[in-house]
Amino acid sequence: MFDLIVRGQLVLPDRVLAGGYLGISDGTVGAIGTGPAPSAKATVEVGDKLVFPGVVDGQVHAGSAAGIEGLGDASRAAAAGGVTTIVDMPFDDPHPVDTVERLRRKVGAIERLAVVDVALYATARKGAGADGIPELADAGACAFKVSTYEYHPVRFPGYDTGELFEIFPAIAETGLAVAFHNEDPYIVRRLTAQFERERRNTPEAHGASRPPLAELIANVAVFEIARATGVRCHIVHSSLARGFDHVRRYREDGVRVSAETCVQYLVFDEGDVLRMGARLKQNPPIRPAEEKAALWEKVTADEIDFVSSDHVAWPLSRKSDPDIFKNGAGIPGLETIFAALYTGMVSERAMPATRVAELLSERPARQFGLFPRKGALIPGGDADFIVVDPSPWTFDAANMASEVKWSPYDGMRFGARVEATYVRGKPVFMDSQVVAPAGNGAFIRPA
Repeated sequence: MFDLIVRGQLVLPDRVLAGGYLGISDGTVGAIGTGPAPSAKATVEVGDKLVFPGVVDGQVHAGSAAGIEGLGDASRAAAAGGVTTIVDMPFDDPHPVDTVERLRRKVGAIERLAVVDVALYATARKGAGADGIPELADAGACAFKVSTYEYHPVRFPGYDTGELFEIFPAIAETGLAVAFHNEDPYIVRRLTAQFERERRNTPEAHGASRPPLAELIANVAVFEIARATGVRCHIVHSSLARGFDHVRRYREDGVRVSAETCVQYLVFDEGDVLRMGARLKQNPPIRPAEEKAALWEKVTADEIDFVSSDHVAWPLSRKSDPDIFKNGAGIPGLETIFAALYTGMVSERAMPATRVAELLSERPARQFGLFPRKGALIPGGDADFIVVDPSPWTFDAANMASEVKWSPYDGMRFGARVEATYVRGKPVFMDSQVVAPAGNGAFIRPA
């Protein structure tokens, strides 16, 4: 006898199974089929609604605004948005996850605060070369993150090419990927300083200070170091279609590289930034409409590895300064990632639902070594799934699960809504409410 049977339209890796059922025992999927279901202690019938695998959001900054305590708010937002596993970045306030002690402290915060499951990036310790990297991998880090651009000398340091050349061989030995923030610091600093001298501090100045060339130079420089060291290397947020051209060409040369884009680059364009100002400030910046269209061509051609949110829940006080350069970069995106991508792919471009599941669930899970436990509705995997009503609705930021209660998606019409979210067979979000307690989530190590 199963603990739970869920019946609906199951979005499996290769097809949508109409009238299908999931049999769940001990938090894992034990059976998938059609017709009469096995006996179970409880049954959930969702009719014509879709049952997707839970989203694996590969780029979340839960600790940027509130330190590791931000895992509580981020995980509640995740539950409301259909995200069952968040992969959290290491650049927490006030210290990054660059030692085993700090990683273990963060694992403790997950066990105390999280509603959904969490995997963790780590980073290299600035000035320490490769020291500590094997130990962080052994302690359960799922990937390493570095930045070519320095946001803060302690919390979010930058690494020059010499440092990366020293660090990458050690990461290669772990078998994990290294991901990088892809902006050339010399171009960005020089242009930003020029605009500040000229008092050009309006929203259009932000994009002009971080031109496409800054991304493209960083991509090539870091990929060449990856070529020389054999490390598996990943761009965390390409705002440019040409970034995926770089990936294709280096792969053709046998270099192990990949890239993701963020859903906001597929939804918004520079005109929206001029209208909304700092609320849409993002690094790299949101690009003009023609670049957004080029990214959609990459989605259609299946040249994007996966899509993430790059979630940062800044309070509005950090996004309200008239000087664009004084505002935080990033937006709260966990509650909208699924609805926004589904709308763009299925509702507007008639792509199959399986493609959404691939970009938001299976591929990020594979990237971080979480598959087959996470990322797909398959026997033996965790019973992480979301119930989706494919009907239009309007997003209202006032109803967000997050405490910040603002979003650039406020008032946007979406083509599907997450009605319920389950983690390991247990409901964490339903009836528009987070229903699981803090501590329900677990730390997930790579397989």
